[in-house]
Amino acid sequence: MSHLSPLNDYHKELGACFTDFSGWQMPLHYGSILKEHMQVRESVGIFDISHMGSIFVSGAEAERWLSEVLANDACSLETLQAHYTFLLNSDGGVIDDLIIYRITDETFLLVPNASGVQAVAEHLTKHLPEAGVKLENRSGSVVSIAVQGKQSVDLVGSLWPETQSLKKNQLIAIEGSLDAIIIARTGYTGSEGFEIFTNIEQGRAIWQQLLSDPSAQYKCKPCGLGSRDTLRIEAGYPLYGHELNQSLTPIQAGLGFFVKNTLKSTLKEALPENLPRIAYYKILAKTPPPRGGYEIYEGETLIGSITSGCLSPMTGEGIGFALVNSKICLNDPEKYIILIRNKKYPLKFIKRGII
Repeated sequence: MSHLSPLNDYHKELGACFTDFSGWQMPLHYGSILKEHMQVRESVGIFDISHMGSIFVSGAEAERWLSEVLANDACSLETLQAHYTFLLNSDGGVIDDLIIYRITDETFLLVPNASGVQAVAEHLTKHLPEAGVKLENRSGSVVSIAVQGKQSVDLVGSLWPETQSLKKNQLIAIEGSLDAIIIARTGYTGSEGFEIFTNIEQGRAIWQQLLSDPSAQYKCKPCGLGSRDTLRIEAGYPLYGHELNQSLTPIQAGLGFFVKNTLKSTLKEALPENLPRIAYYKILAKTPPPRGGYEIYEGETLIGSITSGCLSPMTGEGIGFALVNSKICLNDPEKYIILIRNKKYPLKFIKRGII
């Protein structure tokens, strides 16, 4: 049986079309993925992301311990800052990618993917020190809302003026407790935005408040996981289970800059030559949507396959990620083709993301 978001009844009232995602029944769209995608790019949309995990870590030894168990260095985070990081297995593969938020000097919030909550919680619990660190898995009891788009700063600022001065990866914690409203300048769309974390009662009120602008100044709309996926593909953001897994290291995924230098050197030294890696592609002809598993060739030689793909709502181009031979060349439009429905289309690899 799927888990239900604390906002599920609101989604039904709004006419959401639902999908099962990592054991959660979540809105796929409210009528049109394309319209919701453009809503974010041109105005502001909100997403229920309460299926994501919420793991609080606190204590005098929390900073030191998190710096040991995570790929990025928690010691580098100032209070009220966030950054992207990984939890790795013993081979350097990614157990999950997550965001870590430093709420106070000794209190951190970890937000793993819905699919990774159990694995992350179990791994952290297994490696928990005897004293100095408290771990509290509050996943499922926190409402998380992403407010994304050009007008997100104005909309959120109209409700919480103190957020207007926040820069990327900064946050505020209103009331300063674990039941506070935590508002961070983070997101998964490539547009301006915020992510809000709070308890269920406050979260339900905030969702309604964001959608009930009496002046209709911001024209905020709800958005589902369908547009969240196309937005993140345009932005060049990976999705766990597609571009990240326990068999790929962050180096192979092209995300080594989110790994502390000492660990990065170790991971690079341990990699055999010619391991496949994740690359971003753009198709150079009008095509049907590229889907996971579609094959990519150099001449007649199979060199990889699609892990994520879509037609960009912004440009109409086929874009996404592929797991490919490590020897591919960027910006060479003559070497590669993709096979879609038994037809060949020219493709090139580019730097990550088109926005």
